[in-house]
Amino acid sequence: MIVGYVPGGFDMLHVGHLNILTTAAAHCDRLIAGVATDASLERMKGRGPIVPQHERMALVQALRMVDHVILDHDQDKRLAWRTAPFDVLFKGTDWRGTDKGRLLEEQMAEVGARVVYLPYTPTTSSTMLRRALLQEVASPESEAVAATA
Repeated sequence: MIVGYVPGGFDMLHVGHLNILTTAAAHCDRLIAGVATDASLERMKGRGPIVPQHERMALVQALRMVDHVILDHDQDKRLAWRTAPFDVLFKGTDWRGTDKGRLLEEQMAEVGARVVYLPYTPTTSSTMLRRALLQEVASPESEAVAATA
């Protein structure tokens, strides 16, 4: 049995998340999703998520292709592997050939897992959604609409 792992923030769940989870599930027998903690997202990105971790965990767990959800506390995925051992870690192709990707491959090799890169969805990301949301909240038009509601 092949156990797969997809780590992510899964903030503002979107089609890119669905794409990687669906494709990963097709390449393994059991899929674990690692949802980054609020604190780890703040450390990695310098800001917290829009959607709190308990809600992100509930959303990801509700997806039929996900068999199990764990909290992911750190960029070092060996820690996640110790919590819930897996054979394959799935990441988007945006990581392939990067320093972060090479480090991830080395760390996974240390625990006997491998990294498989799956197509990244460039049209939608949590960063894009956050930017659009914050622009909408800050725009004078949204203030005028809210005032008339």
